[in-house]
Amino acid sequence: MQVYRSALRLVRLMLPLPYLKVGYLTAPPANNAIAPHTDWERSQFVLNHEGLQKADASGQPPSQSMDRGRKPTRIAVEDIVSVSASADLTLPPGAGLCVDTVHGPRFLVADSWEALDSWLDALCLVYTIFARGKSDVLAGIITG
Repeated sequence: MQVYRSALRLVRLMLPLPYLKVGYLTAPPANNAIAPHTDWERSQFVLNHEGLQKADASGQPPSQSMDRGRKPTRIAVEDIVSVSASADLTLPPGAGLCVDTVHGPRFLVADSWEALDSWLDALCLVYTIFARGKSDVLAGIITG
């Protein structure tokens, strides 16, 4: 048991708490998934036990009261069906990411194939933990 506690402490030190992953992705406007490439915007995203969300200028998820006229770019973990790399030619240049959800596919673009791999790994990890009913454990690790 001590080995697991030590490993957990080490892993926690390497996480961008209170998130599992923080990084940049290029996304279409929230209200227009098929927008021209010029309308897609590179923004900081955060991933935690609840989902993937575009961060505001301070690096925090947007508050509920902020900018009520625009739907925030957010994908809830419980809505995810699958995640995969995407070679869709209609996407802007870069490493395409498809997050298939119960509401349809959501496309994002990572800066590099290495960055894409890390997003895929993190999203798969969060979803697997959710599917096994252990989201509360992950929440405790990244928020506690």
